[in-house]
Amino acid sequence: MSANSPNESGDILIIDDAPDTLRFLSDLLSKAGYTVRKVLSGELGIEAAQLEPPDLILLDIKMPGISGYEVCDRLRWNEKTRSIPVIFLSALNEEVEKVMAFQSGAVDYITKPFHVVEVLARIEIHLRVSRLQQQLQQQNAQLQQAVEQRSVAESAFQQLNQELEIKIRERTAELEASQQLLLDLQAQLQAALTHEQQISDLKSRLISSLARGLRTPLTVMTTATERLQTDLAASPHHHYLKILTEGVKQMSRVLQDALLLADVSPQELPFNPVPLDLTSFCQSLVNQWRLPETPFYQLTFTSHGQPVTPILADEMLLQRIISQLLSNAIRYSPFGGSVKLEVIYQATQVLIRVQDKGIGIPPKEIDRIFERFYQASNAEPFTGTSAAGLGLAMVKQAVERHNGTVTVESQLKQGTTFTVTLPLGSSH
Repeated sequence: MSANSPNESGDILIIDDAPDTLRFLSDLLSKAGYTVRKVLSGELGIEAAQLEPPDLILLDIKMPGISGYEVCDRLRWNEKTRSIPVIFLSALNEEVEKVMAFQSGAVDYITKPFHVVEVLARIEIHLRVSRLQQQLQQQNAQLQQAVEQRSVAESAFQQLNQELEIKIRERTAELEASQQLLLDLQAQLQAALTHEQQISDLKSRLISSLARGLRTPLTVMTTATERLQTDLAASPHHHYLKILTEGVKQMSRVLQDALLLADVSPQELPFNPVPLDLTSFCQSLVNQWRLPETPFYQLTFTSHGQPVTPILADEMLLQRIISQLLSNAIRYSPFGGSVKLEVIYQATQVLIRVQDKGIGIPPKEIDRIFERFYQASNAEPFTGTSAAGLGLAMVKQAVERHNGTVTVESQLKQGTTFTVTLPLGSSH
């Protein structure tokens, strides 16, 4: 993919068997300053994307030969093309079609007939996000290399320290020289620890800078969509603008999470606890996540026992905790898989448990999944580059703000269970 800046045009590949659609989109995007390539079938589209990966793909769902879903799936499983953002094009506006599109790895869904402002706005924002994600990945790679170098230095120090202790016991005459060497090594360790803190600070500044950089275009998008909703209130395409508005709001929430992680500690998060009926609260969330007559996943909710004292919790933070865990469970579950949400009341605490039968987490990586930027090695085929590794870090901070804990149990290809434990009857 080309490394254009956010203000530069990008290379867009259009895959559609309808010549009129190809002509319309090609003319529109060329006039907007984009480089446009177009093909008439899924097979040709895959070949073109692998030969010269574009910055973004517009993909029709219904085509002769292989469908848009299969094209997207094959692109996602190819290392050269898995990170290319794909926007589906379709004349259908059914909920199930949209869910299938996102399940196959698409980042957006545009229905025909096209609205010029909507098409250009969606393409621009996804190109911006994709480029920022590439920059973030490059920075992460550099930071990871620095952390590994620091780990090597620590190992070398530990080994030398052990050797020094043996020499001190065996060679009393060399005590003074050995002590001086030990002091020197301790200074090196302190320097390494200082360097690690600088790396942590750099990560925080990077998150904050990227998130704040996206605020302005998101504000422009929000203002534009709100104005269009007013101007096109009577238009039959009004609901398309609602979909776009919801997408912008979701992206704004992600940026808010990033800013919170960068700028505050768990105890500094905004916290407004109120008495909650946790069972009703969870049931309402589950109802929002359930799609009627969908075969993609089975979501169930059960509550065990009754609270002795009420739970005091921040509604917004609690919703983020549960929604993030449900989102992960659904994303990493097989087609038609089972996802369970349980609430278990105990004498002085309540357990909130989310269980799936998905891909699981590699045992060596479980201790790191709550770190900022970290993503399990087997998760990328399901998320591509759309996930920056901030979701579970935000969950941990929000749980700790409630003076609670979050734990995880997982087996590869068997599933994962997250358990959030919160105290009853007190707030902090």
